[in-house]
Amino acid sequence: MLNPAIATVVYPARNFEASVKAWATVFGAGPTFSSDGVEKAPGEADFAVFKTDDVEIGLTSLPWVDEPLVMFDTDDVTESRRALVDDGATGLGEIADGSLAPLGTAPITNGDPETGIVDVPGARLAVVQLTDGSKLGLRQSLPVDW
Repeated sequence: MLNPAIATVVYPARNFEASVKAWATVFGAGPTFSSDGVEKAPGEADFAVFKTDDVEIGLTSLPWVDEPLVMFDTDDVTESRRALVDDGATGLGEIADGSLAPLGTAPITNGDPETGIVDVPGARLAVVQLTDGSKLGLRQSLPVDW
């Protein structure tokens, strides 16, 4: 990945309402998008996005990890993920408890079991663990018909 651009930084928000309030103070306004109040399937995460021209912060009540996750923009999430794995990164996928595990170590419960790639409205997402143990997210934007 040459000259990667940060797409968003996703923060865990186990107390979703408190997190939205806290970040609203930082941005001086409520989220650009929030799933709060939208009917969701059982176990589905609340998600909110705060966005300016320069930065996008996401909050999720069911985070993959317990620390901020940097998501880089990519034109092709499949190819970018493959290139990182070819260079030694480990592909990760979502398992039953909602966390991430190396592919092949536990059944993948959300996303492609071979790649860990997850399709969400407006994006395809993947996470890899780099050789130093850092986790890196990849986001390919897709058209969405809201």
